[in-house]
Amino acid sequence: MAYSKTQSFSLVLVLLTLSQSFHQHPHLAKADTKLIENLCHATEVPDTCIQCLQSDPYAEFATDIELAIIMMTCIRNHADTLQVNMEDTANNSKIKSTKSVYNGCVKAYMGAKKDLNTATEHLQNYEFDKAEKYVDQAMIKHLVCCGDIQNNKNITISTEVAYEMKIYEELCFSSERIIERL
Repeated sequence: MAYSKTQSFSLVLVLLTLSQSFHQHPHLAKADTKLIENLCHATEVPDTCIQCLQSDPYAEFATDIELAIIMMTCIRNHADTLQVNMEDTANNSKIKSTKSVYNGCVKAYMGAKKDLNTATEHLQNYEFDKAEKYVDQAMIKHLVCCGDIQNNKNITISTEVAYEMKIYEELCFSSERIIERL
């Protein structure tokens, strides 16, 4: 089977392109890992920030805006977990006032997820001030839930839920710092 000059030339071009890509790949990954570290070290809780971003397999190749979007996904995942925990606890609660607080938290986390989706849209449109505003709204909803839980003497939350709430707050604060730097 004979190859034409065009096919041979095309094959050489493809091989040259691929060899350059393979040669540069470690440097690109290293540079982007550095971006994650730089962004996260500007936050109050760099370890939480880094853990979130490194949980995404595409983070090491992401831009700063894409990293902020990955952060939105982390926060939304924690909001999902908290919503489910609050829903389960509300369903198992026999005290009306306690059930009401938990149901209020369920609504708060549902609203927070909408805010985080809107923040993501604003990030994608390079509207960083608007994105930060919606992260603030998601945080406020969370803080209202926390306040309602603390004000009800009948409520004791588990260590796991308290930890999820703490991580949610840390991720919100971290994402705000990252967005401020965009």
